[in-house]
Parts: sequence; structure tokens; C-alpha cells
Amino acid sequence: MKILITSALAIGMGLVSAHAKELRLSAAPPPNTPWGQITQKFVDRITEISGGELTVTAYMGSKLGGEQDIIKQIARGRVDLGVMSNTAVSLVVPEFGLLASPYAFDSAEQFDCVADDHLLDTYGEEFEAAGLRTLSWMEVGFQVIFSKNPLRTPAEFAGVKVRTAPSVTDTLFIDRTGATTVPLSPADTIPALKTGQVDAGTQLSVFGIVTGYPAVAPNIVLTRHQHQVGGIIISKRTWDGLSDQERRWIEEAAPIFLELRGMIRGAEGALLQKAASEGATVIELTEDELAEWKALAAPAQEEILVEMGAAAAAKWEQIQGAKAQCS
Repeated sequence: MKILITSALAIGMGLVSAHAKELRLSAAPPPNTPWGQITQKFVDRITEISGGELTVTAYMGSKLGGEQDIIKQIARGRVDLGVMSNTAVSLVVPEFGLLASPYAFDSAEQFDCVADDHLLDTYGEEFEAAGLRTLSWMEVGFQVIFSKNPLRTPAEFAGVKVRTAPSVTDTLFIDRTGATTVPLSPADTIPALKTGQVDAGTQLSVFGIVTGYPAVAPNIVLTRHQHQVGGIIISKRTWDGLSDQERRWIEEAAPIFLELRGMIRGAEGALLQKAASEGATVIELTEDELAEWKALAAPAQEEILVEMGAAAAAKWEQIQGAKAQCS
């Protein structure tokens, strides 16, 4: 039995049993972010509804390692649960990355409908084959560009060294601007900006602001070229080893993560204002400038589908069908 580590809430309530089962959860966001706060709420809820018979220890801020490594460990059953971004999940279920295709959805409401009503049917078999099970979806937010210099249009990024997420959907889209793309993990990006390895970087607006991107790249270009959904996932090996009651406890607590939709979308405006008050320049694009960015999406998508292979094309058609039903 592992040493039991639970939240102060659980200890204070006297809910922890000496024979409780403990699961380990990994999350890249730090505890003080919206994702960290919801993760802790999930952890506390599991302890509460199980009466301490099942506990989850959350290792936030990538304490167990980077997402790109952890997602593979979850698939192998070495880590039980993960709060994972779209980029991380797509490493083991590549077609999942299509959901972060450039300008893929017409609105957040359309995206929510697709996620709630169609994603399990669309990706269920792929998750199963990868050794994973999805418990809930998680709002990750909109991808923007943090830049050292005040750039606005795609043409102005030609030749600029730009960090991209290590995914084809982000990298191939930014490639279309003529930029020199440098795929990097979030943990490596701020050091790369500081040293000049890159002069700009794509990142989720909320995550980028709360983790300090404006301090080294103070121009926030609101391209919003991706809308990302992540997954709360559990190792299939772990799931198969749980009792029916333990599974019900987890399934009851997991929808807590859907609260992130309101939190993230509501937080973006406030955080952008805060960043501006501290010296950042928030660059709202004009309709014509935004149209220039959106014009890159279709040719980039053709490359993305070729890069991902034949299975991706079929999956993209399913996503288009789900969008049509949600329009």
C-alpha cells in the first residue's frame, strides 16, 4: 500500500480509511490556475462521496513529469489519472488533435455541442485501443500568440522564430505565415523566449498569462486560431482494476471539470485587462486582419490531414457531420 496522501479537507473530516485505495493524478497546470482549482475540487469530491474509501492524490505543476511523457505512462498504467491538454492526448490518439484544427468551429457553443453529444462516439474506439478511458472533457481555451514585438498580420510573422505547440495542427498553421516554427513544450517556452531561441510563441491565452508569458513576450496577439478541449482520462488498466462502486464514485465526481467552461471563458477578459494594466499590449485584430489569418486555415488543414494520414480524413468528416448537427 502506498503512503496515503490526501487533502487537508479529507483529513479534517476524518474520512480517510487506513484501507483506502489511492490513485495518482498528474496535471500540468499549477494549483493556483483554474485547472488546478478544479482538479483539487475533483480530488476533494472523490474523498467526500466515497467516505474516504477511494482517494486521489493530485500532482500538479507537472511534478510527475511533462504531459508528453505522462500521457504515455497513463496509457501503460504507471500513472492512474491525468488532466491532459489536447496536445498531450493527441500524442496517443493522433486524430484527437483534429479538434484543435485552425478555426475549426464557428462558435464556442457549437464546440460545446460537438464535445457533449458526439465526441465519445467519434473517439471511443481510439481511446480504448490506446489504453485510456475518458471521464470528462475539459475547457482549455483559445490559442493566441505572445510576441516580443507588436505584430498583427500573418505577413509580419514571416521569418520570425515562433514557438508552436508540439502538434501538427498548431505548427502547420503557423508555418503558413512563413515563420520559422520551433515546436516546444510549455515548460521550455519561457526559457526559449528569454534566451532568444524564439521571439514569439503560441499559447492558450489564460494559461499563458497566469504562467508569466507577458513578462518576456508582452504583445498578446488575439488570433484565437485554435479552440482546445482537453480530457480527464484514466488508465484502462486502472479502470479495469476498480470495483463497480469505485467507478461510480469517479463518474459522479468527473463532471466537475465541465465547470471550467464558464471559468476559463470568463477569466480571459479579466486576465487580458490585468496584463494590459501591468504593461502588456493586447492586440485585438480588425476584421480584415482576422480574415487574413482565417484564410490560412484551409490550406493548412489540407496539410494537416495529409500529415495525419487516411484515418484522419475519415475522422475529419465525422467532425464536420457533428458540426452540422450542432449548427
